[in-house]
Amino acid sequence: MHRDSSLTPSKDLRWQLTCPRCGWTLDPEADESEVRCAKCRGLYLCIAGIWRLLTPEQHLAFDHFVNDYTKIRLAEGRGSEDPDFYRRLPKCDPRHPLAWQWRFHEQTLRCLTERILPRLGPNLRILDLGAGIGWLSNQLATRGHHPCAIDLTIDERDGLAAGRHYASDWPRIQADFDHIPLLANSVDCVIYNASLHYSTDYRNTLAEALRVLRPNGFIVVLESPVYKNIDSGRRMVAERHAHFERRFGTRSDAIRSIEYLTWDILAQLGRELELTWLRFYPWYGFRWAMRPWIARLKRKREPSRFPILLARKTGAN
Repeated sequence: MHRDSSLTPSKDLRWQLTCPRCGWTLDPEADESEVRCAKCRGLYLCIAGIWRLLTPEQHLAFDHFVNDYTKIRLAEGRGSEDPDFYRRLPKCDPRHPLAWQWRFHEQTLRCLTERILPRLGPNLRILDLGAGIGWLSNQLATRGHHPCAIDLTIDERDGLAAGRHYASDWPRIQADFDHIPLLANSVDCVIYNASLHYSTDYRNTLAEALRVLRPNGFIVVLESPVYKNIDSGRRMVAERHAHFERRFGTRSDAIRSIEYLTWDILAQLGRELELTWLRFYPWYGFRWAMRPWIARLKRKREPSRFPILLARKTGAN
């Protein structure tokens, strides 16, 4: 795969915002904390460095999901009172309750930065969808790329507000992945950061990514569970929600996310959206590699796999 020169970003690296309701271009000044859409008159605020680009209807639709999601993640012990905790990520103190997950993220980052991004070229404008606390955007910025972090959660410990701990000035936007408030053809690479499986309709979600991508841009899917058998994915979802209900008192299913992929689903999406998929497998350790074999021996359901998926329009040079 050869990197296309048309992906070279323009010298103007400002991210151009658009109205989440009508798509009209928003043009706030650098020091402004609010902007009103000149077309539909919607008012949008920038609070603590985060542009709040959800419509009232979107706020209402996502409120229950975001509250449940944040409740569960904080109960799991996410985040820290130490600002250096965020700056070091994905390096993490082994005493942290979720250090094992950060070791997983570290290997994902290594595969992404060593095997995938060099194929795409330097100085990329990258959309970090599901950015959370912004650790990946921070890592991308330190490598010379130009990220924009988007998520629904703005929590100070486990959401976009935690981005205040980083020195980089990449934008942070609260927005819906199916209605990305950015201009069409303005992004070199869209990364779903452990987030594509939260979609309720993969075709709509990926079509919106293709809208904001430049003609020869790329989609990267990180850490979304993939199964061979759709029944394995359905069983995983049922087990996961039952676990949440027992431990946290909520099934966390206010939004009917799909929560898994299968190879058949990816193939169908490829045909419908004219995408070519490549797979990359980070090395998560010997025990992780043995999971499918152990599951067969114990006659348990197929375990998830977490390949990094790289997609591009079929026939793109």
